[in-house]
Order: sequence, then structure tokens, then C-alpha cells
Amino acid sequence: MDPLDDQFRVPGGRLTPAPACCRVLSLSGGGFRGLYTARLLARIEESGKFGDGPIGARFDLIAGTSVGGILAAGLAAGVSARELHAMLAQWGPSIFPKLSLRTLQKLFSKKVYAAEPLERAIVACLDGRAHTPLSELDKPLMLTTVSWSLGEIRLLRSRGLAGDEADACSLLAAARATSAAPAHFPAVMLDDDWHVDGGLAANCPDAHALVQAQRRGAPVRMLSVGTTGVRHKSVPSRLPLRGFAWAQPALDLSMEAQEHMARATCARELRERYLHLNSEAGGDQQILRDLDVATPDASAALTRLADQRFEALLADAEESRRLRFIMGDGEAV
Repeated sequence: MDPLDDQFRVPGGRLTPAPACCRVLSLSGGGFRGLYTARLLARIEESGKFGDGPIGARFDLIAGTSVGGILAAGLAAGVSARELHAMLAQWGPSIFPKLSLRTLQKLFSKKVYAAEPLERAIVACLDGRAHTPLSELDKPLMLTTVSWSLGEIRLLRSRGLAGDEADACSLLAAARATSAAPAHFPAVMLDDDWHVDGGLAANCPDAHALVQAQRRGAPVRMLSVGTTGVRHKSVPSRLPLRGFAWAQPALDLSMEAQEHMARATCARELRERYLHLNSEAGGDQQILRDLDVATPDASAALTRLADQRFEALLADAEESRRLRFIMGDGEAV
């Protein structure tokens, strides 16, 4: 066991034992591909091999970006991963309806999709707690967003994580702010400032979640879950040379580079106390290329990939052991 487990700290002038560990669940962004995340978490939740009860209750801190932030908020509100998966599958086609000339709309429209279906989906996911201020939420929660005017990342934190420094905005406002993807949804006003999708700076929030968790004074263990999709492959002959052709590839490459750095930081820092679960799109690359495709084919592909990843997890003795360790209270088994 980590020697820090036996240390004591002094909150409010009282000597109390430090917790044995701080278990962190960190969820990446990826639009409708978050259905993969929800499905994989639901399979873990219902398997009985990694603990019992709603999976959010098995972690001491939950962090998320964009759709991962919406899922994180739902888990922090006590909603099961199974319910979140069902709601995302139900609401996805309303959030991302089929559009004609979708690429041109992304280039020239102020927004492509209406905010109302997204907000209704978030309210459903939060199960009656949509208007609960973060400053009144006891579950440690961290959502990422980006200040449009300041050009910097902002971490929206609950009372359970930040105490008196918690943010006053509601869970609904925080979930909207982390998922306000430019060229998709309108920005969100928080504290007299416009905020946009946290994926612009931390699509994979693992490194920021690690810093927040380390402040709690206990050894950190982290489960990180991605949203599959198409990974960037360097092919010089297909490098865009000019104009609008740069826009989407450059954004995808920037987000993927950040994700690699965040995961590498946590893997180096936490070693066996860190596990990242994700899948390659494989033969479903064309279907899953964009984050705003919520067709039956996309749903089927995401569900299939999540189920395959869960079966691979069960078949891999080392991964299963590591996940039990991360989600448990004691030593590695």
C-alpha cells in the first residue's frame, strides 16, 4: 500500500485519517460518440465484477469535458450509467438531426444546432437536479470549459471538490458550458463572460483532474474513458495545402495531441493506478468520423465497439486487476 495511506491531515483544526485513496473517473468529449462512453460504463456498472451500485458512487471525484461533462454531471447527480446510456440514445437524434449541406453550415452559420434539444437532454440526464448550484453539490465534480474573452480554460467545480471556492452556476449551466462546441451550439454566459466547449483546451480532462485530486491529500487512482472515433494518421500526400481544407483536420489534430499529452502525463505519474479505456473505430471509421452523427448506424457501431471493449477488458487479467484496484478501497488484488 502507498505509504501516504497512513498519513494524517488537519482539516478545520482536527486530526483525522487521510482517505486511503482518491478514485477519479475522467470522461473525454466527443459529441454523440459519448454513447460509447455511457455504454462501456454501463457494462462495467452492471457486471458485478468491479463493485456494486451506480458507478458514480464508486468514485471520489468525477471529471468530464463536453459530452463527457454531461455524463459526469449525471453520474454526480446519482444517475446510473445505464440510464444515461438510454437517455443519450433517445435524445441523440433530436440533438443532432440530419442536415443538408452540413459542412457549409458549420463554416458559415453562427450555430448549426438549436440549444433547446440539448438542454432538454441535459435536464433529463440530471434527474431533477438540473437547477442545483455547483456550490450546493456535495459530490466532487469538475467540468471543463473555455472563456471566450480571456482565451483560457476554466474548471467548474462543485462544493464537494472546491469548498467555498465552488462555482455558483447550476448543473445545467455548467453542462451547457462544457458542451457548447463552436460551429455546433451557441456559447453560454457565465459570470458575465461567454464560455465555449472545454474540448478546445482539454478534450481529455485527465491531467486537470489529476491536479484537483492530488490536492485532496491521498494517493490518486484514475479510470479514464474515451469516445472512440477516428484517430489522426499522418499521410503527407493528404496534407491540406490551403484554405478551408485545413480547418477540421487542424482542429482534430490539436485535440488529439492534447489527449495524448494528458494521458501520457497521468500514465507517467500514476503508473498502475491509471487505466485508459477506448477503442479504435476500425471498419466504422466513415460512420464515426464526425461527432454530430446520431444515426441508427452510428448508434449500432458505438454500442458494438463498447461491448467489444468490455469483453476485451474481462479477458485481460491485468486490465481487470488494475480496474478492480482503481475502483476499490484497499490494496491491489
